Amino acid sequence: MARVVVLGAGISGHTAAAFLRKWLGINDEVVVVSPLPRYNWIPSNIWVGVGLLRQEQVVFPLVPVYRNHGIEFKQARALALYPEGTDTNASPLSRSSGHSRVKRASESA
Repeated sequence: MARVVVLGAGISGHTAAAFLRKWLGINDEVVVVSPLPRYNWIPSNIWVGVGLLRQEQVVFPLVPVYRNHGIEFKQARALALYPEGTDTNASPLSRSSGHSRVKRASESA
């Protein structure tokens, strides 16, 4: 099972996520991370400015769009990338190391 994270929900991010979802298997995950919860179709902003479209027609929420296509959306801002580990540990994390596992409140310490 693969998990691919796409940083950004602009035109390129949308395109990458859509093709990844199409090309990857059903058990693979596609996650889009963007600091904004809505998408603004910028090429149409000119029509809002001259009164031919309303802002609601060119801005829409991202969560339902991605949910309908089997893509996970996270509203967050990426500040750093550590593809081979963490900021303090240069080795890749594994499930057995315990670093990548989140404890549930019901689990004992």
